[in-house]
Amino acid sequence: MDVYHIFASYYDQLEPGLGILAGALLKRLDEGHLCLDLKSLDEDYPEEKIPDAILDEGPYLSHDPSALTPFILYQGNLYFQRYFLYETHIENKIRQLITEGNKLRDQRIQQLKPFHLLIEELFRENTHAFQPALLDNFCIVTGGPGTGKTTMVREVLGVLYAIDPGLKVALAAPTGKAAARINESMTPLREKVPGLPLASTIHRLLGSVAGSVFFRHNQDNPLIHDITIVDEASMIDGALMAKLLSAISPGKRLILLGDKDQLASVEAGSVFGDLCKAEGNGSVLDGHVIRLKKSWRFDPQKGIGLFSRSVMEGDPDCIVRTMNHPDKALAIDTTYDHRLFNEFALMYRDYIEEPDIAKALEKIGRIRVLCAIREGEQGVYQTNRRIAGYLRSLGLPINPVAGFYHNQPIMVTANNYALKVFNGDVGIIRRDPDDPGSRLYAWFPGPDGRLLRILPGYLTQWETVFAMTINKSQGSEFDNVLVLLPDNKEVRILTRELLYTAVTRARSRVLVQARQDVLQETVSKRISRVSGLGNRLKA
Repeated sequence: MDVYHIFASYYDQLEPGLGILAGALLKRLDEGHLCLDLKSLDEDYPEEKIPDAILDEGPYLSHDPSALTPFILYQGNLYFQRYFLYETHIENKIRQLITEGNKLRDQRIQQLKPFHLLIEELFRENTHAFQPALLDNFCIVTGGPGTGKTTMVREVLGVLYAIDPGLKVALAAPTGKAAARINESMTPLREKVPGLPLASTIHRLLGSVAGSVFFRHNQDNPLIHDITIVDEASMIDGALMAKLLSAISPGKRLILLGDKDQLASVEAGSVFGDLCKAEGNGSVLDGHVIRLKKSWRFDPQKGIGLFSRSVMEGDPDCIVRTMNHPDKALAIDTTYDHRLFNEFALMYRDYIEEPDIAKALEKIGRIRVLCAIREGEQGVYQTNRRIAGYLRSLGLPINPVAGFYHNQPIMVTANNYALKVFNGDVGIIRRDPDDPGSRLYAWFPGPDGRLLRILPGYLTQWETVFAMTINKSQGSEFDNVLVLLPDNKEVRILTRELLYTAVTRARSRVLVQARQDVLQETVSKRISRVSGLGNRLKA
């Protein structure tokens, strides 16, 4: 008996007939949905008959949004009360921010007038399109890789700092790796504004409380910053988005950056995508979403640019076209050719043979194998073992054993504020180069450019990272990427968003190893998460 049946049985004992709703809702939550659309029940459970009376007001289910029952039925969707409150809070806070921003618009327009030449120089013919980021309290910027999202926001901050040199700014992202990338992109502005703070993880910005799901900063203790900018917002789940919005005072600003076509969060909710879809459909968000379409990184007529666009358009023929016409940037291997795999794995030799740890970290950050799954022949675990074994067979100084070993690349999988390493940080296990006979240490890039040295035993949540999951790769970029999909088209997580996310992690070259039918099936499927946000944000 699985957990859904156990959960359903519990509620059936409380109220006969309620169990199927409870079990189905829990399953939807695990699949990433914020709620259960009752219309889908007939399709998923055709043999079950739900008594109409079960949907009536009762001790466990209510139609009243303010009720304290375990289940809330609202606008045809069934929610766990907690997730209903998250969605309600997201809606209310966005409405509040937009309303307060509208009150300040005329004042801000007057403040911008003395800087019109600077604005025209920075934004050229796009000045009008970028106005929401300059004027509004709530703004979304969406675009694919290389479309200039962080560049645009850097220029917006340049204008806002010109108006108010004392501006208090917060920069954040869901992972440490994504935060580090914002810091890189803000370097030109930091040279002009030395006080510009470094980006942090969202959890650190909000102030994690050990052993608690709550944060120090919330509605009663909001952030002090005039403007908060959050990158990779598509990775933010419903719970974290609600808590982030709680910490923003109504008179302050929030800009969310992300790619609406990327994979959604691992946990329940696809808030960023839902907000982007809502805009333009008679929503309070109309005019508050900036869509960047021109990629400065990829040629839209070939290679990664053309392929990624075709994938998101759901064109399965792009697989055959790419197979027949590979180029330097993109190739597909449908036979899992081990020679091509080994050729890619050989690129890891560069970091192993690099004695300088800082340079070795930089080199390992240029390449990565991305897997859709963890278990199985094409999964992360087997791929990591395969690469380590191959490198050792070449006589390189690497000896994969249980635990930690010399030259092992590792990735932290949970934030550790005491050690100052965060989810997504990549390091190398090595001895101290000044003391070759010393014990092994884990080395990470530090926030100030210096190396961070940690005894590996202090790291409790980590994994080897020659290969990583596509989900974990969000917020990262690599020069060269190998995408490895399972040889089974029935794997549920294979969707066009997954493939799009994987291939667009590459800056220069990507090789995809997967069966043709698996790729075509992947392109034909898309993620569709259920929430009520779109309807609730109608103007």
